[in-house]
Amino acid sequence: MKKLLYSLVTLIMIMAASCNSQKPLATTVDGGNPLSFSTEGKILTANLVGNSTTGYTWQCEIKDDKKLTKTTDEYKVPQREDGQVILGKPGVHTFVFEAKSQGKTKIVFDYAQHWNKGNVGGYRTLIVNIDEQLNISAVEEE
Repeated sequence: MKKLLYSLVTLIMIMAASCNSQKPLATTVDGGNPLSFSTEGKILTANLVGNSTTGYTWQCEIKDDKKLTKTTDEYKVPQREDGQVILGKPGVHTFVFEAKSQGKTKIVFDYAQHWNKGNVGGYRTLIVNIDEQLNISAVEEE
């Protein structure tokens, strides 16, 4: 009876996990997807959840910088309503890119302790397409 109950509970947990099609927000290798992004004309904005108090930060590499340029690289710490910084809570790292020429490129984001021999916590990659009018479309590489 215990074995049957254990199997049933395990099956329910597996089914519940598979029903969640969204990737959870997290900042570890096995934790899910901290990336959200949007495009508007020739501008691409990528927001990545991270916690700088752990020593991990986001950096990015544009594979073809003749197609795309980074214009903003900013980390915002979480704050209370009174403006006080909340230590230990994740913040948001925002990167803004601008199209320079038509074509296709990739942006690779890495979340690592760059000061600690690059102790990597995760990667995210965007595939970016730029049309003739320099309008950007992007998808996350799986």
